[in-house]
Amino acid sequence: MTLKEARERVGKTQSEMAELLGISRNYLALIEVGKRPESTDLLEKALLIVNKSSKELTTDEWKARAIAAESKVEKLKKSLAALLDAL
Repeated sequence: MTLKEARERVGKTQSEMAELLGISRNYLALIEVGKRPESTDLLEKALLIVNKSSKELTTDEWKARAIAAESKVEKLKKSLAALLDAL
């Protein structure tokens, strides 16, 4: 996992993630575009942030996400069925 992937997984802006990592937003941006190397320390911190964020989700939040995902799947199935019928 890259720093950018970790940041996106927890839904943080570059500024928010940089603050959590103890670096500047500009430095994080440079890392994300490959102009500066990702250090092991920063990756470890990012993984801890992702892990903590995941643990903070309650069971109700996970259920709500699952219901939303199921709803999207059902909509896709209906769209696909309509497309196939049109053929």
